[in-house]
Amino acid sequence: MTYAFLEDSSFNRSDMIYNIIKSIGCESYLELGLYDGNTINKINTIVPHCVGVDIIPVNITGTFFLGTTDDFFKINKETFDIIFIDANHSLKSAEKDFNNSLKILNKYGIIFIHDTDPISEKYTLQGYCGDSYKLIDMLNENKELNCITLPVLAAGLTIINRKSDRRSFIYANN
Repeated sequence: MTYAFLEDSSFNRSDMIYNIIKSIGCESYLELGLYDGNTINKINTIVPHCVGVDIIPVNITGTFFLGTTDDFFKINKETFDIIFIDANHSLKSAEKDFNNSLKILNKYGIIFIHDTDPISEKYTLQGYCGDSYKLIDMLNENKELNCITLPVLAAGLTIINRKSDRRSFIYANN
């Protein structure tokens, strides 16, 4: 299999997340780690309430929290339908961000985690995925979660939801 799309700048994680959110509907979105703000600004066009968290000021549409994710979780009182984790790329921080995010994820909610499937050793360096990609092995062992890691772009993207939030059609004539 070839990965020609790695060189295609028109293919990106923002578009993937946007299209999934657009297909399911969503009222609230939280993004941890904003980089240039492209993802949250795109999502804000279809989601009424967006919150972004970063340690560096970023020009975004929606609510911006300037500080660490730990600081945000200490004061946050909201819950969210969709959470995108792309902040500190250390395993310890990614695990903490995931656990805190799961606590404030609404029923039927989805968590996206970026940098979960580095394509080469280069992408395990701190400036890229760091060692945060190791979190996925831990999450895959959790029998209460559905996790799928997509080998997209150079760093990968994982989609997670609770197994208990699975929608099931129940026949009325049981």
